[in-house]
Amino acid sequence: MREATPEERKRYYRDEWSSKDLPDYVLHTLSLREFGFDHEGKGPSDRYNQFMTPDELSDYLCDRYPYAVYCSVALYERPSERKKWLKSELAFDIDAKDLPFKRCDCSGGDVCELCLEDARRVTAEFGETLSSDLGLNNISYVYSGRGFHIRVSDDSVMEMGQASRSQVVEYVTGGVVPSDVTLSLGYSRVFRERAKRTFEELSEEDLVENGLGRSSAKKLMKEKDKAVDLIKKGKFDNIRNFEGIGPKYFKRLMDFLTRLNSEYTDGKVTIDKKRILRVPSSLHSTVSRKCVEIKDIHNFSFEKAMPNFLNEG
Repeated sequence: MREATPEERKRYYRDEWSSKDLPDYVLHTLSLREFGFDHEGKGPSDRYNQFMTPDELSDYLCDRYPYAVYCSVALYERPSERKKWLKSELAFDIDAKDLPFKRCDCSGGDVCELCLEDARRVTAEFGETLSSDLGLNNISYVYSGRGFHIRVSDDSVMEMGQASRSQVVEYVTGGVVPSDVTLSLGYSRVFRERAKRTFEELSEEDLVENGLGRSSAKKLMKEKDKAVDLIKKGKFDNIRNFEGIGPKYFKRLMDFLTRLNSEYTDGKVTIDKKRILRVPSSLHSTVSRKCVEIKDIHNFSFEKAMPNFLNEG
């Protein structure tokens, strides 16, 4: 992956981009959204823009071919002033470069298809929980260039305040220890699934850095398969009774797992009702990939995000 040149950005917006590629949830509310632009690769400093029609937006993109294009998850009566808030999508940002565990050696802002695939799996997992556990139906997925966005537009969530949005984040990520982790349904099941996934990735060094003694960490890793099975079954108390663990380190372990669970998404994005996200169909110039709406999160091909200038080059 490489950075797109200004000429390539111009080619993309003049020859390839179409308002028909905007998802319906953006297209049908276009005039109610704030648009933001990054013109130099330094962040979206050009805010408070409003477009009344898709043609207006198209003319702007063809003329300016910005480095990045964003729009608000919020709908406003006066988006050019960011006033008269109406409601906001519930959004999740799963960034491959920020995953607490991944199978590659990417560092800094780099990503590869391997860590992007890890992020896609987490995205699908979160989407399933939003649908099956929380009963949400209007769930959209977007490949954002270096990760994925989930954008939920059910009426039941769009008018939520920050506190309620924070609770949804905790539920979906497994970000809080339930009062009874042995229950088989609801949040306790979600928590066990997330805790199992995270614990499987832990190393001895991770445990030591979290305050577990070296000897105890070795013993726990030796019993890792057993511990994973106990987590899956919700028998956390049995782990507390492992040699060298005890109540003190067990609590540290549980707190560590919930913190890592929470790091699979940026919770600040979800609770922020005025957040702007990359516009699906726009170009992520840092990695030269299209941000695209995903119809099937389980079978997404990264080839769909390749702009023509890469294929022609």
